[in-house]
Amino acid sequence: MAGRSRAWRYLSGEQDVRRLAAAATTAGTATGEPSYGVGADLRATWRLIRAYLRGDYRDVRVRSVLAVVTAFVYFVSPVDLIPDVFLLLGLTDDLVVVSLLFTVVRQELAGFRLWERQAFGYAHPH
Repeated sequence: MAGRSRAWRYLSGEQDVRRLAAAATTAGTATGEPSYGVGADLRATWRLIRAYLRGDYRDVRVRSVLAVVTAFVYFVSPVDLIPDVFLLLGLTDDLVVVSLLFTVVRQELAGFRLWERQAFGYAHPH
């Protein structure tokens, strides 16, 4: 699977994780977006990955980290199963990938948010 091998390259430092972070955190966001919902979950998931890569937070399965990176690679990739030029239909595959991602990491994301609150005294450090 091409996405999984790309995810390994990001995790091993062969790809620029900062570029992926920028693309993943800005994709689908709008000014004034509330701190809940899918956008907030995506940002919290990316904070989890950054904390994992820095070594700050390790209470997450490697399988989940790979799932997140693979989903983000797919989400920001111009190559989709259903091209985005087909408007709403083209976004369907992205939404399915994001939904599957949250199914895989929902519990670990809750644990990470709790860790953030305990470590930093608020929901998320910027």
